[in-house]
Amino acid sequence: MNRDRASGWQYAKLSGHINESAIEQRFNDSKFKTAFSKRLGIGEISSVSVGGLHETDVRSVFGDMTKSKTDLTVTLKDGKIINISIKKSSEGQVYLIGVERFIKGFEKQFARTIPDEIKELLHIYFFGSQKIKDLLNNTNVTKGETDSLIAYQNRHNRLVWTSIENWDIHKKNALLNWFKDNISDIADFCFARGLAADKKDWAQYIWYINLLGEDDFDEIFSIEDIKKAAAANTAKVYP
Repeated sequence: MNRDRASGWQYAKLSGHINESAIEQRFNDSKFKTAFSKRLGIGEISSVSVGGLHETDVRSVFGDMTKSKTDLTVTLKDGKIINISIKKSSEGQVYLIGVERFIKGFEKQFARTIPDEIKELLHIYFFGSQKIKDLLNNTNVTKGETDSLIAYQNRHNRLVWTSIENWDIHKKNALLNWFKDNISDIADFCFARGLAADKKDWAQYIWYINLLGEDDFDEIFSIEDIKKAAAANTAKVYP
């Protein structure tokens, strides 16, 4: 079935909750629960819970409320909590926030200031710079580009990568190198922390599993392992 973006996200949200509920039911089987503990190398499981349709928001780094990255909470007999993010699609999409919220959220989560040049470039590449109109009127920036691509950039108030490269190759390299240098924390931000202020709300694992008959996979990854792999493979970071 073809869906527009809004209906696609709505379907993903509702079907995701159905998938989470089905996963929660699996833990009623003692054999499954024991096997899951061995799989993660954790202690005996006392209980599990999912947020479901009525999930509550958590406190954000801005002092307001936000969604937690955790979909499944596993409580062990010793009281330890294991937080798991569930992905029912093998593409593993994460919800993308606005540019300014990304910048401020990243700085707060990692107590680090993003250089002003990079902040400007993030706005130019993704959305919201005041320079876009002037840059797109520069024929050096748009050389070789079709009218439709130029119109796209005007409409979305951003430059595509080739335009940034045409404009200033040094700035292009600075932005790419920032992504490479920070890819581990970016992965942590997008998959584990989000904007949640409290560590107890951060995910520790990502579980790719679909019990809706749409896909056939069942893989769990430690987010720490994902962060290490990202940092070790910066050559694969490209636009």
